[in-house]
Amino acid sequence: MKAKTINFFVQSLLFVASAVALAPQVAMALGDKVGEFTLPVEVHWGEVVLPPGAYSISADARNSTSMMCVHKQGSPRASYFIPAVEQETIPASFQKTQLVLGEKDGMVYVKELQLGGEGLQLHYAPPKFKK
Repeated sequence: MKAKTINFFVQSLLFVASAVALAPQVAMALGDKVGEFTLPVEVHWGEVVLPPGAYSISADARNSTSMMCVHKQGSPRASYFIPAVEQETIPASFQKTQLVLGEKDGMVYVKELQLGGEGLQLHYAPPKFKK
């Protein structure tokens, strides 16, 4: 019963995260805002743990597009630089920009950021289980 509840919860989060305001951008220059999203629960993204709330995301102008900068809206000092572990090209016909979430050991985490308008898919490592 608990596994079904967690699975439904993760699927619901995926829908919420992808359905929110992550609209595709036609041209993403370094430093440009990629989109906005709202997390209803705590989410692990790389080595960062994001509390629930509204966020915006942009490419880090000092690095390649595989380094994203996540800003917590309403908190000017809460910015996180999150590197992808892998980057790959996706078909240009894929126009959606979305976060893909997963669940591991009861923790929700970002698996991928798909930048459809740019033809990029960034992969992120699952959180490490703390003993």
